[in-house]
Amino acid sequence: MAYFHWRRAMELAALDRPWVGELLLRRRFEKPKFTPPEGWNAEYERGEYDRLVRTEQRHHHRLLAGLITDGRQATKVLEIGCGEGVFLESLKSNQGVTYLGVDISSVAIERARARFAKEIAAGTVRFEVGDGSAYPAHENFDAIVFPECIEYLNDIVEVMDHYARFLKTGGQIGLSQWMGARPLRLWRRLKAWGKVTNQAVVSADWGGTWLVATLAPRRD
Repeated sequence: MAYFHWRRAMELAALDRPWVGELLLRRRFEKPKFTPPEGWNAEYERGEYDRLVRTEQRHHHRLLAGLITDGRQATKVLEIGCGEGVFLESLKSNQGVTYLGVDISSVAIERARARFAKEIAAGTVRFEVGDGSAYPAHENFDAIVFPECIEYLNDIVEVMDHYARFLKTGGQIGLSQWMGARPLRLWRRLKAWGKVTNQAVVSADWGGTWLVATLAPRRD
């Protein structure tokens, strides 16, 4: 617990002082490691992400769900890296939401489809297997969200440029991410790419801390 609180203090400092975050990086120039679908499938089959459905693990999801639906009577959402649908658990309580979740793991998608069979039958929810770095969406969305996954994708600016094409006018990018040094480096690149419309830090009593934010693309 004490370690988590120490890390939280350092990572909060790194939000405004990038050099602090750089000190926390042991391998500063290491590129993100690509995990093939088989690797993700094995992790889901072992139950490594079962803990994520617990309420103390989802404070950040509830905030992000509120931010992207605030002031809208209907919200069409694309989630990249949806896993078994944990973020959707927080989103589905908002009225007028239609949703498409995409994940590279076929095991996660199968479990998500079973968990939300009722919503799928009602036509408000869909899940598809796909590469989150460049999913070929064929429709436009009010919000495209990336909960805890940006560090696993390709070059983050290229990824955002790709998905910005599928945003409706006035649409936004939403994300939540663990407050780690490497994700914070990506966050600084995202702030240069888009206009930040909301930014908050959410902490759990056990020491977990996440950055939650929404951005609007800078249109030329």
